[in-house]
Amino acid sequence: MPITIREARTSKSDRDWVEETYGEYLADLTADTTGVFPSLTVTGQSIAELIQGWFHDDRCTAFIVLREQELVGFAVVQRGLSQANSDDPRRHFRLSEFFIRKPYRNRGVGRGAAMLTFARYAGEWTVPEQSRNPGAVRFWRRVVSEFTNGRFREQRGQGEIAHSFTSVGPAHSLAR
Repeated sequence: MPITIREARTSKSDRDWVEETYGEYLADLTADTTGVFPSLTVTGQSIAELIQGWFHDDRCTAFIVLREQELVGFAVVQRGLSQANSDDPRRHFRLSEFFIRKPYRNRGVGRGAAMLTFARYAGEWTVPEQSRNPGAVRFWRRVVSEFTNGRFREQRGQGEIAHSFTSVGPAHSLAR
C-alpha cells in the first residue's frame, strides 16, 4: 500500500478535489463539537476563498495524500522563519491542516503521509491539535514520537496542544 504526497498547487484537478473535500474535513472537525472552528458564514469566507489562499500564498504548500494513486487526504504546511529568534536562519514549518478521509484511517495512511511531509523539509516543526480532540492528540503524539525517536516538545495553551521538533529534511528519512 504505497503512500505518496504531491504538491497540489500545479494541478487544477487536485485543487478542485481539496475544495470538494474541505466540507468533509470541516464536518469531521466539528463532529466533536470543539467549538473552535467557526462557521464559514461567521468568518465571511467561502471554502473556495479560504483554499485559494493556500494556493496563492508562497508561504503555504498544500499536498494531496495518495494511497496507490487514489486521492485520500490533504495536508497544508505553512513556512516561516524561526519564531524563537528573528536572526535565526532556520526555517519553521507548521502543519496547519491535515485530513485523511474516514475509509482510509487506521490503516497507516495518515502516519505515512505525516512522515513523508515531515521528511520533506529541514527545520523546526510545530504540529498543533485542539486539546478537545483526544484522538488527534494521541495520533500526533505517537507519529511525532516515532518520527523523532521521542525527541520532541509538547506544549499546552489556548485550547491547543502543540508538538514541536526538528527535522533534518530528506536525510531524516534515509536515516530511518
